[in-house]
Amino acid sequence: MAVSVAVVLPACAGSDETLPTTSAPLATPTTVATTDEGSSGDGSSTTTEVVPTTTLPIPDNAVMQLAFQFAADALWPNGTKIGVDDVRCTVEALRSTPGSVGVDAYDAVIDVRAGRADDLVEVYFDRFVADYRVLFDRLLQTSAVETCSDVSTAFDDEAPSGWGSFRVEAWNAAQMILVPTASEEDGDADTVGFDRLVLVPLGSSAIEVDLLRSGQVDIIIPDVSIETVEGLSDPNLGFEQFDLGRHEDMFLRSTGAFADPVLREAFWRSVDREVLVDEVYEPLLGATNVWNCGPVTLDDWCVDIAPFADSFDPGAGAQMLTEAGWTFDGDGYWQDETGEPHEIIWLVAGGRARQEQLIDVLVPMMRDEGFRLKVESVGSEFEFADRLAAGDWDLSVYAQSGIADVGLLAAANSCSEFSTAEREGWNVNGFCDAEADALLARALTMRDDDDHIADVRAVLGRMAETHHVLPLVKLPSIIAWRPDTVGPVESVSEIGASGVLMIEQLATLEDLDGDGTIYVGVEEWAACTNPVLSCGAAGWFADGIGALAVPGIWTTKDGVTITHSSLVRQAPFVTELR
Repeated sequence: MAVSVAVVLPACAGSDETLPTTSAPLATPTTVATTDEGSSGDGSSTTTEVVPTTTLPIPDNAVMQLAFQFAADALWPNGTKIGVDDVRCTVEALRSTPGSVGVDAYDAVIDVRAGRADDLVEVYFDRFVADYRVLFDRLLQTSAVETCSDVSTAFDDEAPSGWGSFRVEAWNAAQMILVPTASEEDGDADTVGFDRLVLVPLGSSAIEVDLLRSGQVDIIIPDVSIETVEGLSDPNLGFEQFDLGRHEDMFLRSTGAFADPVLREAFWRSVDREVLVDEVYEPLLGATNVWNCGPVTLDDWCVDIAPFADSFDPGAGAQMLTEAGWTFDGDGYWQDETGEPHEIIWLVAGGRARQEQLIDVLVPMMRDEGFRLKVESVGSEFEFADRLAAGDWDLSVYAQSGIADVGLLAAANSCSEFSTAEREGWNVNGFCDAEADALLARALTMRDDDDHIADVRAVLGRMAETHHVLPLVKLPSIIAWRPDTVGPVESVSEIGASGVLMIEQLATLEDLDGDGTIYVGVEEWAACTNPVLSCGAAGWFADGIGALAVPGIWTTKDGVTITHSSLVRQAPFVTELR
């Protein structure tokens, strides 16, 4: 999470001051949308031409321009336009606020300015930034903060206010309440079919299913578990599942007990994933297979490769330990040459039935191979996320969304983002490898999305070679609802198919039981309401709630690929300037 400020931007509060620059050659302008009928493509446009600019010269040291055009109805709840000042403020906040979740690419920004077309914003960078799709996924309202240089306490008393067709009436640890801003009294034809949308955090799939069956919530997005499979067989409930690339993986941290590469590899080779599939996952999923690509599922990255296919070889693991001087103690556990026992801390999110099933299978499996596992179950998602980020663990197993982008992959696996108790970063999985870092850095300089595939595959190979990661299985994404209280079915199904909670989709829901309120139960929740700090960043994609209160230019419609949101008129333009 970048906190250094490479260049000072213009003041947040609407200042027209710009950095002194010299002119760079202008290329032929491309067309910018003048209405809200944007491009139908999902990807951003990459061109060597320049979107029409202001009369100010292009910065002399600019290498790349990212241009996007806000939709005509891109409004804050008070009716003011979302615009260039908000983008400037966001850049400054994300790269200068202590504890910010801003990635390094924000440090490459040298100017943010308004373009000639209405609502057009141009962002200039001093290097090519391939991971631009991780930028501006959240925007701050300039008028809502006292200073953009440090917003660490800006939302302590009042949460972000929402955007577009909803305003945030309340957002705290217990709930988020969204109220439609459109009404028939205003003469708005796009009225919403409910009075309030209430999102509530539910600690486990079992609780979610019970509350749905009892009618206390209308929609849930549960994890896969025995409770889910059994409870959602109720004929009075609607239920759908989707293959959105979600996957469950095992991570062996490079510090603590597994700082010893011999112990790490021996443990890694002793995990029988086929047994885990047979005893844990098949009862939930039906026929399924071990996933051998890595902690990603994108077809382009995974086709015809299986770097983890030959991981299971407990005999080789035992031989490695023996040759390194390890022996068994009196209880049958491995001890090093000094006689020191090694206890492996397995961090587990409490209240998750699938985690409990994994414990029942993996602990005795590893005991039989001589490894002592100490299970530490934490009581909430907040505590689990904090412990994960602090690195206070050796082993962890958790599910991740299938969203695939080289920028997100780099942020989640680079050494520069390695998370510790002293510095929380994007990389909470414990993987840090110099060779993989070099590959990720090179992938981030590739101009064409296809060019980075070889580097991504090489990174997956390094994950297998360094024995930090064991992919387990692909998991379905699930949505369930009460057809008697919320509809239409097509709208609910669209939410499930996208894998996210989006303003546009929620606005199409209808309250069918007449109480005016739709209740949605989710499992991911932000520990605070500050979108710039790590405590507020959890669940920005998947079933998280942050993007409902804070606008961004990116979203996903299929749970895998990142595309532009309705905040902008069309896919952003990426222009190479030199």
